Amino acid sequence: MSELIKLENVTAGYNNGIVLRNVSLTVSDRDFIGVIGPNGGGKTTLIKLVLGLVKPISGTIQRFDNQEGNFIGYLPQQSHIDRKFPITVRDIVLSGLMSAGSPMNRYSSHDKKQALELLGQMGIHHLANRTAGELSGGQLQRVFICRALISTPKLLILDEPNTFVDNRFEHEMYELLQEFNKQMAILIISHDVGTISYFVKTIACVNTYLHYHPSNIITEEQLAGYNCPLQIITHGDVPHTVLQKHDQSHDLEHVHTHQHSHTHE
Repeated sequence: MSELIKLENVTAGYNNGIVLRNVSLTVSDRDFIGVIGPNGGGKTTLIKLVLGLVKPISGTIQRFDNQEGNFIGYLPQQSHIDRKFPITVRDIVLSGLMSAGSPMNRYSSHDKKQALELLGQMGIHHLANRTAGELSGGQLQRVFICRALISTPKLLILDEPNTFVDNRFEHEMYELLQEFNKQMAILIISHDVGTISYFVKTIACVNTYLHYHPSNIITEEQLAGYNCPLQIITHGDVPHTVLQKHDQSHDLEHVHTHQHSHTHE
């Protein structure tokens, strides 16, 4: 598979100090990488480095984007839009093509057809002519996902895409992402490790340093040096891992991998 983004020994931060240190990560075509880690651990800074919004203090970042149109499609953790502005759902989706060289109101019939197809895949085709102010938070989040996909990017970055999304659509969304992964690489940040580990191919643990796991299963040996207590609670038939809190010596006290069905606490 061809490489899309390559970070080598990257250190990055802001005026108040270092956030990421000596981070290396390669994203290749059709990768599906889940990014996990504690709040403040550097996940968002990692994404900003990939997007070119933050410059590294040291190290190198290579982008292999020799193509026309959008190289990266991006869904931020919080997408803002003026709900009073009279823009239709279809035009919100089409606005994802603006940076690819298509000015507003000059979209082709193919662009408009693709926007409607994406809305259909997200189950909101019937809302195409509604305005943003008429949508619920979950519906609007689906629209923003369509906007990130409309340019058919080589790399799709999603920061907590299940925000505002109902539980029923959440599972459908991840299944759709698996289908899109046949055409593009996906980098997804999520706190719902139990769910994404079922769908992603590999996992990157970020907590100042980055620990890359070349599978969607994190073993005790791999986590032994990762200073990040995680607790995963899930219901249904999704295999998951529960990590109990560990001390400052970075010792992993307990790892339980198990599977349960419809347990109520």
